Amino acid sequence: MHNQVPSDPFQQPATPYAAPAPHVPPYDPFAPQPYPGDDLPHEQYGPPSGYGPPPGYVPPEFAPYPAQAGTNGFAIVSLVASICGGLVVGTLLGMGFGIAALVQIKRRPQKGRGMAIAGVVISSLTLVVTIAIVTTLIVDESRDRAAGITDVEATALKRGDCIREFDESTTVYDMPVVPCTQPHAAEVYHVFTLPSGPFPGEPAIEEESDDECGVAFEPYDTPQNEELDIYYLHPQRSTWSRDRGVTCIVVDPKGTRTTSILN
Repeated sequence: MHNQVPSDPFQQPATPYAAPAPHVPPYDPFAPQPYPGDDLPHEQYGPPSGYGPPPGYVPPEFAPYPAQAGTNGFAIVSLVASICGGLVVGTLLGMGFGIAALVQIKRRPQKGRGMAIAGVVISSLTLVVTIAIVTTLIVDESRDRAAGITDVEATALKRGDCIREFDESTTVYDMPVVPCTQPHAAEVYHVFTLPSGPFPGEPAIEEESDDECGVAFEPYDTPQNEELDIYYLHPQRSTWSRDRGVTCIVVDPKGTRTTSILN
């Protein structure tokens, strides 16, 4: 007789089979190994959104290259022309190029504004002075013509010419000739030509001129003319090849006359 444990009606029957063991894949030494914590759940993220360039940013390949600030060529020409170009050409070029330079410099990042302004100012002043000189000459010429005054070259003076004003300078180029009935300071009474040949030297010319002009004045040496001073214009070495004439002139030291000694 066998002893048996009383059966428990609520006892589950023994599991006839054990639970299957989990499948373990064979070890692969070259397979990527998981990092610690990779078994943790990961939060899913979407693809990163694009970022635009910051405000005002210009990509380097499209950035404008700054222009080199050189000196404006017209400004240089304006200043040089206004100083060295002369009264007419320099004035016109200096003013024209100066204005053109100021217009260009206003539109371009260039140097030379001061030079352009200087060229325009110098040209303007030169123009004003030139106009004043020309106007004065025209007015004087008109006044002299109205008064019967004619400027005559010293080498073109002739006997009987009365000279309004006499300048006792070493070099004379022209003389203001007027009718002898008008007030005049001097009068030409004799003209002669020295002999041709090499330049004899100023001492020899002065000696011969003294003698010739003294002899030529003798017919006019009257009591009313005895106080007149005698002068003469003679050629110089630089003019000897084209002019050998000597001009004898009497000058009244007391002032002007309105008569001729030849009458």
